[in-house]
Amino acid sequence: MNQAGTPQQVARPTDEGDGERPDTTRGLRAAHVADTRQALLAAAREVFADQGFQATRTEEIVRRAGLTRGALYHHFRDKEDLFRAVYEDLTHEVARSLRRRSEERHRSGWELFVANSEVYLEAASTNPAYRQIVLIDGPAVLGWNSLSQRSDGPTHQIMGYLRDAVDEGVLEPQPLEPLAHLLSALGTGAALYVAHADDPEVARREVAECNERFLSGLGVHPTDRTQPPSAHR
Repeated sequence: MNQAGTPQQVARPTDEGDGERPDTTRGLRAAHVADTRQALLAAAREVFADQGFQATRTEEIVRRAGLTRGALYHHFRDKEDLFRAVYEDLTHEVARSLRRRSEERHRSGWELFVANSEVYLEAASTNPAYRQIVLIDGPAVLGWNSLSQRSDGPTHQIMGYLRDAVDEGVLEPQPLEPLAHLLSALGTGAALYVAHADDPEVARREVAECNERFLSGLGVHPTDRTQPPSAHR
C-alpha cells in the first residue's frame, strides 16, 4: 500500500517491447505446424510412390522429412491416415488440372467429359506418384467406395456432364445414371490398364483408340469442338 493506505497498482508488462506479441507467436506456431505437416506429406508421397504402401515404413518417412515419429503421430493417427492425406492431395491436384483445362474456353458437357477422361489418363501415364498411390494402392488400402461415394467422385461428375450434354443436344436422351456408372467403370479400367502397363504411353494410346470406338456408339452428335479423344493426340 502507499502512504494513503490505497492498494498500490502492480505494473504489468505490455505486449509491446516485451517479446513477441501473442498474435505473432500464434502465427509462427501455426506456420510451424503447417510446415511440419507439409514436410511429412512430401516425404510420404516420395516413399509411397517409390515403395508402395505395404513396403513403406513410417521410420523412413520421418527420416526423409527430418522429423520425429512423435511429429508424425501428432498430425496423423497411423500410416493409413497419412496415406489417405497423400491420396487426397494427389486427387485434388488432378482435379485442379481438369478445372484449368475446362476454363481455357467454354466447353459443352460432352467436352468436359472428354477432358475429364483425358486428364485422368494423362495422370495415369505420366505421373508415377498418382499411378502408384491412387490407382494401384488406393483401392486396396482405402476401398473403391472411398472415391466413388464422394460428392466430387467420378460417377457424380460424369452424371453432371451427361445431363448437360443432353440439355445441349449433343447427346441423345437415354438412361443417364446407368450410363454414368458404365463410363466411370470404363474410365477406371482404362486408368488401371495404363497404370499397370509396361509402357504407360503406349497403353494410353491404345486406350484412347478403344475409347473413341466405344464413345462413337453413344448417340453423340459432335461438332468440331466435341469429338471424342483421338488415339493420335
